[in-house]
This record gives sequence, C-alpha cells and structure tokens, in this order.
Amino acid sequence: MRTGIAVAVLALGAGALWGQPAGKFESKEGKFGAVFPQAPTPMTKTAAGQTLYMVHLAVEKDKSGYLITYSDLPAEVVKAPKPEQVLESSVNEFVERFKAKEATKSTATTFGPKKYPARDFTTEGPALTARGKLVLVGNRLYQVCVYGPKEFVEGKDADTFLGSFEITQ
Repeated sequence: MRTGIAVAVLALGAGALWGQPAGKFESKEGKFGAVFPQAPTPMTKTAAGQTLYMVHLAVEKDKSGYLITYSDLPAEVVKAPKPEQVLESSVNEFVERFKAKEATKSTATTFGPKKYPARDFTTEGPALTARGKLVLVGNRLYQVCVYGPKEFVEGKDADTFLGSFEITQ
C-alpha cells in the first residue's frame, strides 16, 4: 500500500519536473494541448461524412464542462469564404446549440505566435452559458469552450483552461 502511494507521489513530482502540469492533455493527432482540471475523455463522432474529434470533461453531467473539438473542413469550405466568415459561422452554431438569441460577445482576434485567425465568444442561453475560442489553422477548425452556469464559465478554472490551450504543430 505504501509503495503504491510513494509511486503515485513520485510520478506526480516527476511530471512537475518534466514540465507536465497535472491535468495536461496533449493530442499528437490533433496537434494541440490544454490543461484540464481532471482527465478528459477523447471521443469521435462522424456525421454527414465529416469527422469531429472531441476531448470532453463533464464537471456536472449535462450542466457544466470543458470541451475541445476539432475537425478538418473540406477545402471548398475554407477556400470560398474568408477565415472570419468561417469563424463567425461557427459562433452562430454555438448560439443555436445553447438556444441563445445571439452571442453576447464575438470578437475577431488572432491566436498564438503564428497569429492564426481566431474568434473569442460568449453566448448565454436560458439554461447554460458558453465561453470560448475558435481557431482556424489551415482547414482545421478548433473549438475550445467552457459551458455551464455563468459563475462557472467566468471562474478561475475556466480562465486557466481556456488560457492553457495551445497549437503544438
């Protein structure tokens, strides 16, 4: 029993020494990383011929959580409109998903040292609020968000999670 506890403590300490914060999740396939408060669950969904990759941590089932999704958009989707239009369209999907009247915040920005086109957003629905960032890297769209009651979405843990997201190409 003591050996198991000692191994767990050493593993956590070694992770800290190697620069791997507790809760750090990295996706080599997705080329991103983020710090979750606990271990998230990766999953994949396919609809209309498009694959959506998700990494999700439900804090309270169907009431709050942390979510990163990414998908590779067809070339014609990214080629035709400007990146800003692709990102704004994605914000509108969040508005619909959360049954909000409109996004309470939707700001064009850039992300990371390579200044990828991005958009910060907040949307408030009757039951849930969502806050996050959308990032377009080539034809890959990343959606990073926190959802739940307003106080959860505006809390320190949500800020830490959203601020930890990185592209690891």
